Amino acid sequence: MQSLTYQQNTRSETNSLISTYQDVPRNTSKLTRVRDAVRAWNKATPGAAQEHISQLVASEWMARGGRGLLLAGSKHNTKQNFFRMINDPGPKNDKSLMQLIPVIESVMGRDNPATARQFGFVVETDADVLAGGIKECSDAHQAKLLSLPIKQLEKEVGEAVAAVLRYLPTDSIGPVLASLATMMPGFM
Repeated sequence: MQSLTYQQNTRSETNSLISTYQDVPRNTSKLTRVRDAVRAWNKATPGAAQEHISQLVASEWMARGGRGLLLAGSKHNTKQNFFRMINDPGPKNDKSLMQLIPVIESVMGRDNPATARQFGFVVETDADVLAGGIKECSDAHQAKLLSLPIKQLEKEVGEAVAAVLRYLPTDSIGPVLASLATMMPGFM
């Protein structure tokens, strides 16, 4: 009888457990939201949407003094480089897209406010500020008509005043408050 020898090799291959992208900071939820917003903007824009969007973003980027993202050049290259950032997530494209987020938000707010509002990129418009003022004034009137306690009436009137003061630019609020102080001695 012959004896057979076996070598048992239970040692497994040890590959590196550290991802090659581990050192790249990512804010994936924000980047995903921006990518989804640009895709929705692209669908909502008729015609040569990609070229239109990329040119708007590139011109705003250049107007703000932006450099280094390969957005200056031919229309085709600009479109290709911009939509590569949108469609191909990766450390380099994520880093470039993070730099472009403020530009994308402002350009989208001007070009397609509905999509920008859908993704939360638009700050309040003048109509929104006006509607807020009307609502707060209405609440103050209602509190007075219902003879609510003085604390609640003060709260509602304060909110109404704050909402109406939002109609003005910030540098005009001081003179308005000063004129109120002169009209009502002891007011301020």
